[in-house]
Amino acid sequence: MARSRRKANSPPYEDEHLSSDSSDDSGDSQYDTDLTEPDCEDDQLKDAGDVAQLFADNEHLPEYYLQQLEQFDESVYTQEDYSKGTVSLLDQVETRWNQFCACIRKDPQQEFLKLSVGILYTFLDWALNQRRGKNGRRLPGIKRKSSLETFWKVFRLVFERATSGKIENRMNRQMRRVIRKLSRNHKLSCKGREKSTMYVEDLTMVVETAISTTKKKFGHGRHRIELCLFLQLAGLTANRPQAILNLMYRHIRVSLLRDPQGGPHRIVIEFTFEFTKGFLGTKDENTYILPEIIFDPSLVLSPHVSLLGLLFGDRAFKRVEGQEVLFSADQLPRLNIPEDCNELPLLLDPALDDVPVFRQTERSLQGMSISPDKPLPYSTLLPWVKTIGVITGFRQVARPYSLRYGAAKALDNSGSVSDSLRNLIMHHADTRTFLKYYLDRRIDKYLPALIRGLNPDEDIMHAACRMSRTIDPNRPQDLTTVQSSSVNQRPEILALVQRRDELRQQLGRPLSRHRGTVKYDAYRKLNQEINGARERARNALLSQLQEKYDQEQPMLEVQRQLSEATLEKAVKTKLQRSEELPPPQKRLIECLLSLPPPTLDQEMRRRTEAIDAVAVYCQFEEGETCRLPRNKRFETDVVELDGPGNHPSEDEATESKSQPDSPLEAAFRSIMKDHRPLFCFICLGQKELDMKKRVQQFASHGDVSKHIKRKHLQNIAAGTVITCNICDQKFDKVMHFQRHAIDFHSTVTGSVACNHQ
Repeated sequence: MARSRRKANSPPYEDEHLSSDSSDDSGDSQYDTDLTEPDCEDDQLKDAGDVAQLFADNEHLPEYYLQQLEQFDESVYTQEDYSKGTVSLLDQVETRWNQFCACIRKDPQQEFLKLSVGILYTFLDWALNQRRGKNGRRLPGIKRKSSLETFWKVFRLVFERATSGKIENRMNRQMRRVIRKLSRNHKLSCKGREKSTMYVEDLTMVVETAISTTKKKFGHGRHRIELCLFLQLAGLTANRPQAILNLMYRHIRVSLLRDPQGGPHRIVIEFTFEFTKGFLGTKDENTYILPEIIFDPSLVLSPHVSLLGLLFGDRAFKRVEGQEVLFSADQLPRLNIPEDCNELPLLLDPALDDVPVFRQTERSLQGMSISPDKPLPYSTLLPWVKTIGVITGFRQVARPYSLRYGAAKALDNSGSVSDSLRNLIMHHADTRTFLKYYLDRRIDKYLPALIRGLNPDEDIMHAACRMSRTIDPNRPQDLTTVQSSSVNQRPEILALVQRRDELRQQLGRPLSRHRGTVKYDAYRKLNQEINGARERARNALLSQLQEKYDQEQPMLEVQRQLSEATLEKAVKTKLQRSEELPPPQKRLIECLLSLPPPTLDQEMRRRTEAIDAVAVYCQFEEGETCRLPRNKRFETDVVELDGPGNHPSEDEATESKSQPDSPLEAAFRSIMKDHRPLFCFICLGQKELDMKKRVQQFASHGDVSKHIKRKHLQNIAAGTVITCNICDQKFDKVMHFQRHAIDFHSTVTGSVACNHQ
């Protein structure tokens, strides 16, 4: 309650209270409003109407707080505050516990109350023997002792969440012996997973591979750029992968900073990572300041080029009265900092504050596009990094956390970073976290030289610890067509195929009329089981071939070099040919792999061209990785007017001699005049699509129908307005669009029920 206002020369409180009449008269004459505090508070609060007036300005009445006090549940606040990932893990282990109790016909809550070593031993043994999970899916299983220890630790948290108590220390000590015995009985590996540490030299090779490879496609060009930006930020800021993926435009600040040494103005990008880790709530924010490097020897490690390319591609800079001011990279060299100022902020559009920088794709009639607001999940990024590591040639598995390990190791070896600053950067509360989980067990110091007082050759030790040490381009990375097909002759796969064929004969054709029946569901599960068995067999065969290569090839190479007669190299039966690079990717590679020029103007032009190349590639749809074997792929996708089978008639030849058609004109004429054209009129109408994909010619009209159903029609969401860019017509139903395809473009697209409900 506010205090009553008092004049400067007023007497003490006791005197003022005794002479209230005189003070009230003088106070009322000086103020337009009543006093803040009533004089006779006890008398006024006796009246219920006055109480209602007293709380009239408050947001809630007293009954609201009384009801809240009665309904308050303290159990919600006695639980630990875990992140979503940890809660999901706890739920999985609790589900396992409930399944186990149902198996032995016990009540889960009652077993929690009378927990014993015997029931825990039986539960862990049951968990180790499980091979199938939800809906009959095959479980990966627990294969290492460390994984079993982690499972036990999570179970202790489940117990604590269910009972609000902890397992006693005596039982914890007994469970250590239980885990050792179960590890021996189930032959679990006592060796932990190797921590693959990716240093900056390895990072350079990985980013170069991500930019230039055609063995892996990302569907949309922006995803290739997003992967490069993620690798750069993870390797240069040592942040957790999920913290980088949660980056939004409001966490980024771009400015032009004056060089204190009198050099050219530098572009400075500041990243503020809010979501570092979810345990016990959000951590304090760390802001990373990354100034631009003039004459950067390698633009592939420059997050400025990647991020500015994304910003220009998204038109992310703030507008002035609705008009774009900064929309191209060639405007940056013309900017200057005002006098008496040290920076020029380049503000981003506030409408994009909550838009993630890393976003996933969406499929539509026109193909692939970037979602406006859906963030890229970690489950999508992880296989990307693993695949790029395999293509680079690493024998160790490349993971997103490999970059954090390498950055942490570099900080630890740096003499300018203290342990406290390293813990701040890594968001570690204690140095023991780094020692236990991040520090590689391989000693990267030349101990004999250090002990003997000799010069420690750090370069050779650093080279011996890098992931790129094991690169071998001749090591098998995938199976050949013959090797991939050989897994179909395995007995377990043949047995599954026989069961599926027998069930298919019982169902009869067409299979779609049996949807929803028990036999149809069993048929689908058999198909899934066959595909999974084939994939596991292929992975096992590839691992065997790689292990055989690692054991035999080194000594064969020694034999070849030591033999007097030079051995002939093995003739490769399959031509290793990289797919032709599209023009946007060629430009991207040329700009990012360029060397620093001698002059400053040329360096500014080099940076501008690189940013523009990234911005253009962010709009490019590169397609998906081809899953067909190379001997079944089409070698020619573009129309060849002078090739065999494409010769026009005599009348058309006479007309074409005067004015030859381009591939684009020939494709347009085909979809408007031919009875069953061999071109996709939807792809042809997309002007932003690569020309090679727009004029792609299929082998038959049936292939055109399959392409339209799989790539375009099945990705249409309900209520979407469909546009034919060739005829400039719009349709609100899929069947109307399919009718238009038959009537105007002579293209059959299949039944409506198969594509859109």
